[in-house]
Amino acid sequence: MARIRTLVIGGAVGAALTYFLDAELGPARRAQLKELAAAAINRGRDELNRQTRQLQDRSRGAIAQLQTGGAPGPEDDLTILSRVESILHAMPDFPRSSVEAEVVGGRLILRGEVETAELAREIVETASHVRSVASVENLLQVRGEAQS
Repeated sequence: MARIRTLVIGGAVGAALTYFLDAELGPARRAQLKELAAAAINRGRDELNRQTRQLQDRSRGAIAQLQTGGAPGPEDDLTILSRVESILHAMPDFPRSSVEAEVVGGRLILRGEVETAELAREIVETASHVRSVASVENLLQVRGEAQS
């Protein structure tokens, strides 16, 4: 079996040498092979460059997301509101049923009633540190206090 394989390989090499080293047509065939090889190399290089640019673009996007906290560009109000509600609802004393939050243009508006002024201050302070909240408008009322 090995002898047959060696014979086939030797025959293929001999045929290739005869084909490319032919006195009359050999130079043209070699030139054509050289052009085909150069074209294949150029296509491979162009594809590699394209893939490299794609990876660089994705890397830049990922880095930008990390630098902006995961958000690619300005965040919409609904995203900010969702983040605020997640953080406020995690507070142990947060009165979910009596406080409403709304975000307009990055500005957070808090409405409703709370038990103490201290809780109101804590809610406003916590909300003001949520990423992308530009400002907090405190319309919270303490139960039992007269509204002004």
